[in-house]
Amino acid sequence: MLFDTDPAATLERLRRETLSAQCPDAGPPVFGDGSPTARLALVGEAPAERDEATGRPFSGPAGQFLDQLLADAGLRREELWLTNVVKCRPIKVERGFARNRPPTQAEIRSWADELRQELEAVRPRVVLCFGATAAAALIKKGFKLSQERGHWFPGPAGSRAMATFHPAYALRLEGDDREAVRLVVLHDLREAARAASGD
Repeated sequence: MLFDTDPAATLERLRRETLSAQCPDAGPPVFGDGSPTARLALVGEAPAERDEATGRPFSGPAGQFLDQLLADAGLRREELWLTNVVKCRPIKVERGFARNRPPTQAEIRSWADELRQELEAVRPRVVLCFGATAAAALIKKGFKLSQERGHWFPGPAGSRAMATFHPAYALRLEGDDREAVRLVVLHDLREAARAASGD
């Protein structure tokens, strides 16, 4: 596909194409959000329930936790590009309730071209992957978050890429464990921001 010279125009076209897709579980797809010329892109796994309602990634509790981390790191959402590897919320039904689940490899593959085009339009200097799913999709298959978190790799669209814990993971922890993960993610956000700024 040929891209417009204006990244905002390209992203708007990609947004319309994404929103025209039909998600298998009937919820609407969620496209990326933020600055079309962001130097830093944050890529998660998949939309959550609140994201479907707002049409914006990282809108629910994990997003609120992320917003606090961004503030602590001196970053603002509107300066970044936030998106997910897949655009439809993957769910499993348990006891009559829809629960989030990790996307399957087939789901990741089905959105791979859209994600590639999205990041090529933004062309961030740095991509920070939240969680092993995003890292495996954008850095390398079989990515081991426990061993390779915080290390730099060649990323998509000519970027440098690093992976850290997903904010949703921190919210599943309590007390000192949550604080320890929060500090790790904050450190990685600051490192990614420094690299994106050219420092």
